[in-house]
Amino acid sequence: MTRWLVRLLFLAAVGGIMGSAVWNNIATNRLIEQATGTDRTAQVRALATLVQRDDFFDLLQSRKLPARLRVADGVEAMNNPDGVKIALAMLRDPDPRVRDRFMLALQRIGKANLEAVAEGLKNSHAQVRNGTVQVMIALGAASVPYALKAFENSAGRAAATEVLAYFGAQSVPGLLELLRTKEDEGLRLDTIAALGRIGDRRATEAILPFLNLPPEKRRVVLSALGSIADPRTEAILIRALRSSAEDPDARAQVALGLGRIGTPDALRTLVDALGEPNLTVADAAALGLQRAGVRALPYLEQAARNPAPSVRLRVVTALSGIADAGAVRLLAELLNDSDARVARAAADALGTVRHPDAVPVLIRALEHSDGGVVENASRSLARIGTPAINPLIQALHSANLTVAYWAARTLSQISDAEPALLRAAQDPKTRRYALLALIERNSAAAIPLLQQAAHSDDPALRQLAQRGLQQLAP
Repeated sequence: MTRWLVRLLFLAAVGGIMGSAVWNNIATNRLIEQATGTDRTAQVRALATLVQRDDFFDLLQSRKLPARLRVADGVEAMNNPDGVKIALAMLRDPDPRVRDRFMLALQRIGKANLEAVAEGLKNSHAQVRNGTVQVMIALGAASVPYALKAFENSAGRAAATEVLAYFGAQSVPGLLELLRTKEDEGLRLDTIAALGRIGDRRATEAILPFLNLPPEKRRVVLSALGSIADPRTEAILIRALRSSAEDPDARAQVALGLGRIGTPDALRTLVDALGEPNLTVADAAALGLQRAGVRALPYLEQAARNPAPSVRLRVVTALSGIADAGAVRLLAELLNDSDARVARAAADALGTVRHPDAVPVLIRALEHSDGGVVENASRSLARIGTPAINPLIQALHSANLTVAYWAARTLSQISDAEPALLRAAQDPKTRRYALLALIERNSAAAIPLLQQAAHSDDPALRQLAQRGLQQLAP
C-alpha cells in the first residue's frame, strides 16, 4: 500500500512539473504574441512584462521580421526607460531593417529618456554602442551631460568619447570639470585624450600640469597638446619633437600640431625632423609641413636640396598637399631628381595638387626617360581631368610617338574627353592616336570613323581600325 502511495505521489509531482512547464510555455507564447501584435494596449502591457525577463531579446528573435518590426511601435507607445531597454537590445538584430527601425524609435523617444539611452554606451555589444552613439548625436547637445556621466564609467568611455567629440566645444566645460575634480588617473588621462581630440584651446592650461607624469603617461598629454596646437605651447612641442626619449606616436602628433602653428621656428624644427631615424616621426613631420601650406614652401625648397633621398621623398609628400604654384614649381624640379623614387613620387604628387600650372609640367614629363615617371604623369593628368584635355589633344601631334601614345592613353581615361577625341580623329595629324584612345574607351561613336580608317592607305591605321571594329562590334 505504501509503495503504491509513493508511486502516486511521484506521478502527481511529475505531472505537476510537466503541467507547470506546459502552462508556462503557453503563457510565454501568449505574451510574445501580444508583444508583437497590433493591439497597442495589450502590446505595451506585454512588453512591460517581457522586459523584466533576462531572455526577452531571444524570445523576440523567435518571431519573423514583420512581428519584430511591430515591436518598435510598442516601444514608441511605451516611451519610457523599459521601452528604451528593449529598443537598445533590438539594435543587435541581424536584420538591418530591424536595426534601422529601432534606431528611429530611439530617436523618437530618446529625448525624454536620455539617461536610459546613455546606458547603451556601456553595452558589451558593438552594434548597440555604435547605434547609441548615432542616436545621441541625433538627439543634439542635450546628450552631452549624459555622455559625460557615461564617460566616467570605463565600460562606456570609448563610446561616450565619440559623442563628446562630435559636440566638441559644448563638451569641453564638462570634461574640464572631470579633470579638476576626479582623482582616478586613468579617467584623467582619458579626459586629456578626449580634450586633445576636440582640440579646444581652453583645455591648454588644465592639461599643462600633467606634463610632469612619467614618459609612458606623458605621451597622452603631449599628443593632446599636439592636437590642440596652441601657439602658447610651441616651445614645449618643439622640445618634445626633438627628444628621442619621448614616445614616437606622441612626437608624430606634436609634429602635426607644429605644422598648424606654422611659425618659422616650428617649420625649421619640422624640416630637421624629416631626416629622423624614427620613420613614424619623420613621416609626420612631412604631414606637418603639408598642414602649414604655403608658409612651408621656403623651408621645403631648402629641404629639396638635402642629399638624403628619403628626405627629398618626404618633401614631395609635403608638397603634394599644397595647392599652390610654388609647390608645382618645386615638384617640377624634383621630376628630374637623381633618385627615380623621388622623380616618380613628384609626378604622382602633381596630380594630387591639381593646380592648373601642373598640366604643362606633366605634359613635358611624358617625354621623361624613366617609364615610372611617364606612367605616373599620365595618371596625374587623368586625375586632373578636364583642364588637361586640350593640352593632351595637342600632344597627339607630337613627333615623339611615345608622347603621342601616352597622351592618347591618358585621354582615354578622362570621361569628358570624348567630344575632343572625336574631332581629333577627323584630323589626319592626330587621327591614329585619337582613334586609339576612343577604342580604349569602347566608344560606339567612333565606329563610323573606324570604318573610314579601315580603308586608309596607311597599313598601320587600317590594322588599328580593324581591331577597333572587332572590339566595338555589337
